[in-house]
Amino acid sequence: MKRLVGLAGLLVAACSSPERTAAEFAADPEAAVRTAAECDAGARHPDCSAAREGLAEARRRERMDVYARTIGEP
Repeated sequence: MKRLVGLAGLLVAACSSPERTAAEFAADPEAAVRTAAECDAGARHPDCSAAREGLAEARRRERMDVYARTIGEP
């Protein structure tokens, strides 16, 4: 019986998608926007907060790039 329960646990773990980190979402802002929008619409994702944090970081990086180009930094 314990083997059956263990096997069922492994199957569920294998089928669920791994949670993404804020850094992964920052590297993929389109996925962050998509996931954050789904979360705002009521979907329950385990990585809603990571998507929002990653989106904020991606936007911060974009602002800093614009700032650096404006003042002439390399």
